[in-house]
Amino acid sequence: MKTVSLCGITMALTMALGCSNGPVGVAEEAEGFAMLQHNPSMLEASYQSGGSSVRAMLVESAPNVVEVTYDFGDPVIAFRIDYNQGEGHFMPNGNPLDAAQARLITPLLEGISKAVPEEEPARSRVENAAMRQTSFMQIVPLGEPLSPYRFVSERGWTHISCSCGSQNIGGYTRQAGRGCSCNGGSGNGCKGRCGQGCGITSTPACVGSTAYTQDCAKHDYGLGSFAAASDDYSFAGNNCSCSGVGTCS
Repeated sequence: MKTVSLCGITMALTMALGCSNGPVGVAEEAEGFAMLQHNPSMLEASYQSGGSSVRAMLVESAPNVVEVTYDFGDPVIAFRIDYNQGEGHFMPNGNPLDAAQARLITPLLEGISKAVPEEEPARSRVENAAMRQTSFMQIVPLGEPLSPYRFVSERGWTHISCSCGSQNIGGYTRQAGRGCSCNGGSGNGCKGRCGQGCGITSTPACVGSTAYTQDCAKHDYGLGSFAAASDDYSFAGNNCSCSGVGTCS
């Protein structure tokens, strides 16, 4: 199996990170969100709170190939998303992600979402990857050793209905679809969405993607792994819209 090393990724990001020993310069920045660089081929943003920080760095290293790094100091979690080949690599390095670090991801995503076009077709490859991979970071397990793996879009995904109801989510029948109340009786709504669930903040419920798939629904119900949903988060087409979802609190 073809592998890509973390230092190989960070070589492409040398101007900002290199092989990281920690989030460069974040300690000097104020608490909260900061957009540090943003153009069609590069996006760099950070979020700092309560002594924890994360710096996201995305670079289009070749046409339709995006290198992505989330630098917490320890760990550093990287992706390589190759839209030409329809494949991605998940490359964690260091200790497991802890709860304080994981809490940084949602406000980081919300900050990025305000800086990029709302509609996916209007985004650059880097902007699209920033939204989708940061959404994916929300479901990376906490406190568990993480291993690198490869995922491919050619294995496909199965979209589910946008309308909330009892649905086949790949061997299981569960409530899934759009809506804050579409929560299967507990937890966040918008079950099956490959992105931020609705009902967890007062933010509009369409941050991330609007793809609803079986693997994302299985993950939402604890019936499938985050790794199995990787290709859905990164590549699945947006089959639903935000219409009728609204803002939840």
